[in-house]
Amino acid sequence: MCKGNLEYQKTKQELVCKPCKLAYPIRDDIPVMLEQEARPLSADEA
Repeated sequence: MCKGNLEYQKTKQELVCKPCKLAYPIRDDIPVMLEQEARPLSADEA
């Protein structure tokens, strides 16, 4: 959402945006960059 840098989490197959505190899933090698599909990061992940 903020168009900031994303961090790839290989083990979870996610792209993480720390400023937005969201993790976007990667399904079938395609990142799903929809806000409604993202999960909020927990306090220890942020």
